[in-house]
Amino acid sequence: MDLEGIARKLYPDKDEIRRKLIEEIEFYKGKNYPLKEKIVEAIIKEVEKSINIKGEFFEFPRTNIKAGEAGLGSRGIGDHIIHNKILEIANLEGYEDARINKGIIASVDGIHSRLAYFPFLAAFHATKAALRDIMVKGAEPAGVIVDIHLSDDSDVGMLLDFEAGVATVTEALNIPILSGSTLRIGGDMVIGERISGGVGAIGIVKNKYFSRKNIAEGQYIIMTEGNGGGTITTTAIYNGFYDVIYETLNIKDLVSCKIASNELSEFIHSMTDVTNGGIRASALEISENNVTLQIDKNKFLSLINQKVLSMLQNLRVDPFGISIDSILIFTDNPELVKNKLNSSGIRAEIIGKVTKYKDYPIIDETDSPLKPMFRESPYTPIKQVIGNYSPYTEDYIEKSLELATQIAKAKKEKVLKTLKGS
Repeated sequence: MDLEGIARKLYPDKDEIRRKLIEEIEFYKGKNYPLKEKIVEAIIKEVEKSINIKGEFFEFPRTNIKAGEAGLGSRGIGDHIIHNKILEIANLEGYEDARINKGIIASVDGIHSRLAYFPFLAAFHATKAALRDIMVKGAEPAGVIVDIHLSDDSDVGMLLDFEAGVATVTEALNIPILSGSTLRIGGDMVIGERISGGVGAIGIVKNKYFSRKNIAEGQYIIMTEGNGGGTITTTAIYNGFYDVIYETLNIKDLVSCKIASNELSEFIHSMTDVTNGGIRASALEISENNVTLQIDKNKFLSLINQKVLSMLQNLRVDPFGISIDSILIFTDNPELVKNKLNSSGIRAEIIGKVTKYKDYPIIDETDSPLKPMFRESPYTPIKQVIGNYSPYTEDYIEKSLELATQIAKAKKEKVLKTLKGS
């Protein structure tokens, strides 16, 4: 519960602020909590000082678009539009799982927000995701970094459980945890029990950087088995398919990347993973190369772990729009690559081919499109309530973000000019 947010929302009605904050503090800390009145007065004082401060560095550009309604983090068209603006501010071009500089590749993955009450699982899958992002680009992992925030009433055991989740993956791969940070969410202002944070991974390219820019017409697409990660774990927890969770506790996706990098790099143009938003979202990003992915839907489905697929079908969750943690490999030598993976204990098949752009980012074997959605496939009860609804059109989101982007860029350039001149 964000006490500061409540106070800012209700300001300047101080009596209502006091009433509401006391109610929330008593809910989490008990009616006899001795500091509740003093904390409320301190919050009011801080909000009074901070809410009226003016100036370009104390205000952010207002888009009047709410993150959830715009699809932020929901790995569909809305999220794609937002990330285009992030790339623009950062002076970056194109989508990559992780970028390279001086032979070093780095990535960062936040924990799945719905795994906040399951720290070990949250950490395990975030660590795997961060490592996978650098390994699909051809990196040999050098280590990981960890950042975790606990809200004020979270049991410290959550922190220890999280660290164990990270260490399980790193020790399995014999790589170190290089650094970490532990804080509270919002300091004293956020009460209740919840964790947030992420894991970063650093690696060194030994053979080849498998950039998405290398994906081109005529290449074959090989996909490895998908056993799921944080998203599938979340789906299983909140829909009661608990046995499926155990299917996700493996590192076959990372092993696949390692084999590809160490033994097949000369035969591979690019790799990526089927995660955020599923293969629909991956294809949307790759289509910037002016190509379409044409896949055989049955072959795609056959590579999803059978328990995972059965759960998705039971829940009527579209498997093409959800993270399954498979690896996509783009090659001119499909049989060679497939056979090597198979002989190493990894299920893999040729699922399709890269064609010139055909009006949609991804089509099936009959040329029927798998149209991009505003959000990823809804996989929890609350996501199914929200569905693909947004009060905003894509054009409205685009135009609203454009103005905010220009203001943010101008602020950046103003400070940069000062820094470079000092």
